[in-house]
Amino acid sequence: MKIVVFILIALFSSVILKAQEKTKDTLFFNYDNKYIKTHAEIPNHFYLQDGSGSNYGSFYFQKVKNLDNQKTNKKTALCLKDFVQSSAFYDKNKNPKLNDYKLWEYFNSYVVILVKKNHQKIEFIQVDSAYEIE
Repeated sequence: MKIVVFILIALFSSVILKAQEKTKDTLFFNYDNKYIKTHAEIPNHFYLQDGSGSNYGSFYFQKVKNLDNQKTNKKTALCLKDFVQSSAFYDKNKNPKLNDYKLWEYFNSYVVILVKKNHQKIEFIQVDSAYEIE
């Protein structure tokens, strides 16, 4: 009898936890080679030109996987540079201009997809936001 009660409690708990999971909204951004920088040593990290650098902590996107058949195209994706520079995390009058940590917190609430056009093919790269201090 105790085993049955334990199993029922375990099943009920897992249902409650599943119900509390929140689906994240998706943001699509155009991949801009001039604004998004990569390094040969770590090609799956995408750094922003406005990033504060390792002295203050650095924001970057880390590649999760490539996706197929997304419900957007390059024309409907947002400009990442315009988005970042018009956000509350960016102040052109401060040094550093970008608050990398706050940007990381913001993007953690979303699924982010970079839309990259390669020779007539559109590539969808799902990324996670990351922040590191060296």
